Amino acid sequence: MHTPAQLPADLPRPDYQQSLANLAARLYGRHSVPPLQHALLHGLEDAETVILLLIDGMGEAQLAALAPDGWLARQPRCTLQSVFPSTTTAAISTLLTGAAPAEHGLLSWHVWAPEAGCIATPLPLREHWRGEGEALSDEALATTLYRQPSALAGGDRRHYVLQPEYIADSHYSRHHGGEAEALPWHGYDALFAQLAALARQPARKFVYAYIPDLDSLMHHKGTRHPKAQQLLQRIDGHCAALAATLPGTARLLITADHGQLDIPPEKLLFLNDYPELAAMLTRPLWGEPRVAFCAPRPECAEAFPAAVEAALGHALWVLKAEDVLAAGWFGPAPLHPQLAARAGDYVLLLKDDWGLLQMVDDSERPRLIGNHGGLSAAEMQVPLIVCHGQG
Repeated sequence: MHTPAQLPADLPRPDYQQSLANLAARLYGRHSVPPLQHALLHGLEDAETVILLLIDGMGEAQLAALAPDGWLARQPRCTLQSVFPSTTTAAISTLLTGAAPAEHGLLSWHVWAPEAGCIATPLPLREHWRGEGEALSDEALATTLYRQPSALAGGDRRHYVLQPEYIADSHYSRHHGGEAEALPWHGYDALFAQLAALARQPARKFVYAYIPDLDSLMHHKGTRHPKAQQLLQRIDGHCAALAATLPGTARLLITADHGQLDIPPEKLLFLNDYPELAAMLTRPLWGEPRVAFCAPRPECAEAFPAAVEAALGHALWVLKAEDVLAAGWFGPAPLHPQLAARAGDYVLLLKDDWGLLQMVDDSERPRLIGNHGGLSAAEMQVPLIVCHGQG
């Protein structure tokens, strides 16, 4: 096996000492990674109510750019790393199972699942590409992809999950919600009123609440768009109002799954424009715009890395997947039984503000501006804001 030293020495590396995986280990008592230790979390286990509010896409860079003087930015906080890849599927699965991506196996927006014979999207659940064989039913695909049990079960706390109505009853949400009571929300007023009401109920409980809107908006508008600023400032106001109502027995933790960076339109590349490279692959790229996984055809195995370097070396690094696995970028053991297959033979890690996608049909090419999945600080660094109830 190749050693991690074969990876470029100047690449940043994921850190599973101060990451979302370590936060999850602290919340659920799982210890495949060390539980997060920080003064802000002192006495967390004694709190009657623990609320984890996840604001999708609100990395440290976004908080600093969009709401630098807001309530969130003024609260006690520390900086954590996301997981790798720095994407919703991998990070939220970690926060709901307590397992690093290496263990839960849901690495990215598009996942190669050889046991299902397709490239699938775990969230929302669907087949993205299938080479041969009949498509699986949603139930069969869910059973194949979702192997890691939810951490929202057992213990001495009741569990609640607050998600938008349109995803609350999805296959992903039902599995990863475990034994938690699902409380779908529509509108921020309803969400934050429900959080305040739960905090006042006299029982030990863990509450997970999810806001996807900032991430979605930045994908289409960019990370500095005025609408993104207005949205985060609106969320900021709701968080401040909630904190003011919390009883002293409650602890509010606010974080994000990842940050984002903007990819200029001319730097969002499509492998479809490089047919000689696409023809070398056994199946289309899978992964994220900022990190793609691939497997060349056996007869192209030797020529593939050099061909990609020649055509796209200015925009990406071509890394052997076995080196990435050996370096522990997806987290430590225990490992998902299909982890090596899902990482492919090569990992294409995008440089600077470049992106790479491959269309598998004739649908219109997405015009994504805000993106994530890579190892830049803008993508990897997320805040952990901790608020103690005062009532």
